[in-house]
Amino acid sequence: MGIVEKRERLEIKSKNELLEELSKCRRCRFCLDACEVYQQSENSEVMSGYGRVQLLRLLLDNTVKLDDAVVYPIYSCLQCGRCTIVCKNKGQNLEVSELIRIGRSLLANELARQKGK
Repeated sequence: MGIVEKRERLEIKSKNELLEELSKCRRCRFCLDACEVYQQSENSEVMSGYGRVQLLRLLLDNTVKLDDAVVYPIYSCLQCGRCTIVCKNKGQNLEVSELIRIGRSLLANELARQKGK
């Protein structure tokens, strides 16, 4: 029987709580090479855990506008958790893939709200 790592479920309920957690990223970029999507994208930084965290942070603080070019990298994440493992091994202890999942949920709600206008 193999070892299965239990992935933590963060209790983030608001945009501000997510922004606060995303801001804890030290920008070390150790997670880049752990990401299969990043490797297949010819090393486009925005297609990595780090890039997705930064995109979400910029979206939440209204630095960039919500459009397809911003949404695509966030939804290209496979949710494999490799970025989180590297982050924890390097001492950051950030739940990168979980933050991306929560960010997706907030984006989906925002997109639904925009379509409802």
